[in-house]
Amino acid sequence: MPQLRRAAWRVGVGGACALLAAGCALNRAQVKSLRDPTATRIQFDAVVDTTIAALNAIPAHCGPAGNRRVRDEEFRVYRIVGTVTRVKRQRDHDVHLVLADAAHPGDRVVVEADDPDFRKNAASPYRDKLAAARQMFEALVSQSSGGRLDDLKGTTVRVTGVGFFDVKHLQVGRSRSCIELHPMLAIERLK
Repeated sequence: MPQLRRAAWRVGVGGACALLAAGCALNRAQVKSLRDPTATRIQFDAVVDTTIAALNAIPAHCGPAGNRRVRDEEFRVYRIVGTVTRVKRQRDHDVHLVLADAAHPGDRVVVEADDPDFRKNAASPYRDKLAAARQMFEALVSQSSGGRLDDLKGTTVRVTGVGFFDVKHLQVGRSRSCIELHPMLAIERLK
């Protein structure tokens, strides 16, 4: 019996490690690229101006939710201002940004810019929104001093994006509430 328990533990740990390694790439792909059936209910014209600290204060929803929107916040579009602390291109071709709140630097949020042409993202009814945001991001990078992602660190930006609750998978910069802005709809440098 101890061998069976040990084998089951190894399978469970192996599955958890695989999920953590896959991370955001496998979690709710339809929701993140606005391909889910409920995306038509997103309030694109009623942008909510808020802060990163306020997004962190939302009650946490860090569990799995499937490929559907489950909380009111996921039907809203938010606009925030933050300082870029991290930028990384993910395996799923998303660009992963971490923004810190200027007044409360310990409060952070992940923002992701989808690749509009990667896999099924090209079939999103909102592909034009994904493409416009990605173009804005690439223009921001090209305007930075060296034209590299790392050159954006320390830059203050205004970002607009759709609320999205992610699963905890050891992502750097995750908000306490597990909310992200995914997908990003707009980004601009502030002086």
